[in-house]
Amino acid sequence: MKNVRKISDSVIDEFNVGYCPPEVPHQICGRIITPIYDVDGNLIVLSTRHLDKDHPCRFWHESFDKGSYLYSLNHAKYDIRIKDKVILVEGEFDVMALHSYGFKMTVGILGSSVTLFQIALLSRYCSEFYLLFDGDSAGKAATERAMKLYKDNKIKSYGIKFLPVFLPDGDDPDDFLLREGPHNLKNKLAESRENCITF
Repeated sequence: MKNVRKISDSVIDEFNVGYCPPEVPHQICGRIITPIYDVDGNLIVLSTRHLDKDHPCRFWHESFDKGSYLYSLNHAKYDIRIKDKVILVEGEFDVMALHSYGFKMTVGILGSSVTLFQIALLSRYCSEFYLLFDGDSAGKAATERAMKLYKDNKIKSYGIKFLPVFLPDGDDPDDFLLREGPHNLKNKLAESRENCITF
């Protein structure tokens, strides 16, 4: 997984990513473990994924309120504040991939939709929100929901910009990074800002 996604050892260490071997008699055996922390670095839950893509319960974690947290905000908040921007992605491994390429202002939404609570939390640190969701139908739907939330709740009036970034069909952010490189992702972000539609 690390070699396929080109996630750096330093990011794996920083994010405390682990692995439970198959021979360990536990329900999370054979799984990659990604701890999820709150903004202050307190452990909330362990998120896991089985290495076998065909496993009937590939993704598993304890129950928690996904809409109240953002994956890696405890790591990313300093860069978000300095750069006055945040990159929002869907998956934990997308977050790690972007951090490995230097996009350390990236966080994960931990679900299929951005919530008002998450927006309020991030607004403490920045005003530009780049929506870098997957280029599949689910990712496009997540972007549409986020933009509707933005318009319906007059978020613009608080000085916040939502900037949707559109990836090629079927791509997720780390696919695009691996194929096109970080320079072209920077171009995508810049293109999003230049083409921002005013609501």
